[in-house]
Parts: sequence; structure tokens; C-alpha cells
Amino acid sequence: MIRHSFLLLFFALGLTATVFSQPVSSSVGLGLKEGDRIIWIGDSITHQCQYTQYVEDFFYTRYPKMRLHFRNAGVSGDRAADVLNRFDDDIASFKPTVATVLLGMNDGAYQDFSPELFQAYSRDMIKLLDRLDALQVRVFLMSPTMFDHQAFDQMIAKDPARGKNKKPDNYNAVLAYFGKWAQEVARQRGYGFIDLFGPLNKLTTDGRLKDPNFTLIADAIHPAGDGQFVMAYTMVDAFQEPGSVWNLMAQPVKEQWQVRASPGSLVADVRGVVGQGLTFTLQPKSLPWAVLDEAKLGATLTAAGHRKSGEVLTVNGLATGRYEVLQNGQVVGTWDHVTLGKKIELQSDPESVTLQQAQKVIALNKQRNDEAIRPLRNLYGQRKGKLRAGNRAAFEAWWNGEGKAEEAALLKKAAELEDQIYQINQPQPVKIEIRKSAAAQKASSAQKTGVKKAA
Repeated sequence: MIRHSFLLLFFALGLTATVFSQPVSSSVGLGLKEGDRIIWIGDSITHQCQYTQYVEDFFYTRYPKMRLHFRNAGVSGDRAADVLNRFDDDIASFKPTVATVLLGMNDGAYQDFSPELFQAYSRDMIKLLDRLDALQVRVFLMSPTMFDHQAFDQMIAKDPARGKNKKPDNYNAVLAYFGKWAQEVARQRGYGFIDLFGPLNKLTTDGRLKDPNFTLIADAIHPAGDGQFVMAYTMVDAFQEPGSVWNLMAQPVKEQWQVRASPGSLVADVRGVVGQGLTFTLQPKSLPWAVLDEAKLGATLTAAGHRKSGEVLTVNGLATGRYEVLQNGQVVGTWDHVTLGKKIELQSDPESVTLQQAQKVIALNKQRNDEAIRPLRNLYGQRKGKLRAGNRAAFEAWWNGEGKAEEAALLKKAAELEDQIYQINQPQPVKIEIRKSAAAQKASSAQKTGVKKAA
């Protein structure tokens, strides 16, 4: 209704803004469509519910009109063989249409390269991929993440007991080998491939040029929030998702302001005196990719806001001076006419009303992951332990009774929170105003008063 109302307003008022449209039934990059079901398959790094959450945040804010469903299928300590053991209950039951697979960290057993371990890993991975193919799932293989040897050495120096079962002298190289194997398998099978190993290693190396103790993986294995965001950004970039949320260009045409909007967003009610300032109402197609505090450095290192979340405003034709930009009456920032004529980016500005709305979305998704998804992954970890205990009858009794009941309750809670996300992620109209800054107006008024007194 909002979109139709804006179009009617254009025709009724004869406004000068140019509007482009974009369908909301499918995404441009990954090509998702209404009802797609995305599953994240992995081990403890996926079980952390961080990189998965951040990618979900991107899609929740970027495609608010498209109902998508996500399932985290990571279990701490898993190898490829463990995923096969839970495949029917944890993966096939979800009926995924898209799957990412992040395995290998545990399969190499934290030791130098072993042909026997690699043979088991590759064999079980192929079995897993065959089963995904049988479900007709679109697959993205991901390289294992890095093992930070320096961080490991520093950790063990402080607490020798933490390294008693691991002697990973060349483990980062082992993971590199596993990753390149996965890349070749992806090529052969026509899958997507996402290199997580390269960006994490490069950013770590670059960071140590400034700080010798820099790390994104303090325990050597599990990336923290910043490293997990690097993973999420790398995935979104590999999906080739477009960067712009909206892009607005305002300029004078025949003594009137014209505002052009990028595809999917609508502009209406353009007013103002050319050269002095203007106001208009924007109906955004989506919201910016907001970031939790735990991942702020990761967002900075990847320039995620600029590259994948741009809210760009350009205003040409303003008289010399400084101008305030307001959203819904709130000053977002102050820039001079030259900067505004080049472009400004608002996606990361704390006063941006669209960012504030996006922050509510990601806070709710964090609640969904903290209160429903991570407990569900813990349940599957408990399931693995009971299955390994060897008493099959006891396992079946627990899983088909108490286990399934707990799973159902957690899935219900996750679905309820997902419903709430799709209520609060709908972009609202934003009134944007560009006006002479208060300080500039005061200075101009004082100057005029001085001239009158002199006369």
C-alpha cells in the first residue's frame, strides 16, 4: 500500500522526482526468492551462532518483503561423519533450498597432515554432498577458517593445560590443503565456493604490522565477533549481493529541485528553493546492515558499511555554505556544499533513523539466536553425546521423547521471533531535509543586523 500511495502522490502532484522500481520477489545477488530456506552446516564455529547471525541480519534488512527461513546446523566438535549421523533429523527435515558447508577444523585432528585423516574427511564430505544433492539443494562449500599458531602459542604459555591434547605445529597449512580440496570439489560439482581462510589470514597478517599481538582468533580456533563478521562479510560478498541500500541524487532542473532515487526506493513531495535547501520524503526499499558492538572492528576491517550497505546522498546546486541534513526532524550531520555535491554516506551515522530501525532488527535476531537457536544447537550436541554412549535403546527413548519435545519448543520460539523480525524490519517513510546549518543561519543573521546598524 505504501508503494502504491507514493506512486499516486507523484501523479497527483506532478512532482519532479524520477522513480525507478525493482521487484521484491527475488534478490539480485544470491537470487533468493520468497520462501527460500537457508541452512548453515558446520561444527563449533557455526555452533557459535555469530557469522550465521550476521548473514541473517544482512538478509533480514536487505530483503524485508521476502520471507526467508534460516537454520543453524552446527554442532561443536563435529567432523563430516558426525553431520552424516544427524543428517535426517537436523538437515533434511528442514527441507533447505540453499546450504553452506563449513567443516574440516576438527577433521584434521589438530596435527600434521595425515593421509588417513584426510581420506576419512574427503570420503565423508563426498557422502554428505551426495545427500545434499539428493535434496536438490544449492550448495556453497566454504574453506575451513584459519588456525592462529601465534595465538595458540601465547595461550599455551599462559595455560599449558589447554594444549595438552593438541600439537598443531603445521595445522594452518593442513587447513589450507583441506580448503583447496574443497574448492576443487566445488568446481567439479558446480557448487559455489567461499574462501574464508584467505581473508582471515590476510587481515591477521596486516593487523600484526601495527600490533604484533593482533588476532581475530584468541583461542586459535574459534573466531570471536570481529573474525566472525569477516566471515559473514566474505560470504555476502561471495554471494555477489549488491552494495547499495539507496542512492539519491538531488539537483536543480529548470529552477526546480529534482531528486532521483536508485531502483526500488521511492521519492515524493519534493519541495524547496533551488540553491537554498530542500525537503522530500523517501520510502526506502530496505534498511542498512547494522552491526553489533561485538563485531565493530570486523565491520571496519571489511568496510562493510561502504561496500555492502551504502545509503548515499548527493545534492548539487547548493549555495556556498554549510548545511544540516535531517531525517524526520533529527539532525544527522552537517556538511559543506562541496561535500554534499560529491556525496555523503549515512548508513553508519548513529542518528540515522534507518540505522536505528535496523539495530532493532538485529537485536531481535540476537535474541532469536541466544534464546532459541544456540540452545537448539546445544540440544544437538547433547544428542551426539548420548548417541556415542552406545546405549541405542536409551538414546531412542530420550530423542523421540524429551529430546523431540525440547526441539519442538525451541523451533516454535525461533519461529515466533522470526515473525516479530518481519514485523519490525519493514522500512518506513523518512522525511529528509537539507537546510542551512543553524550556525550559518545565525552568522548570516548577525551579519545582516550589523549591516543595518552601520547604515
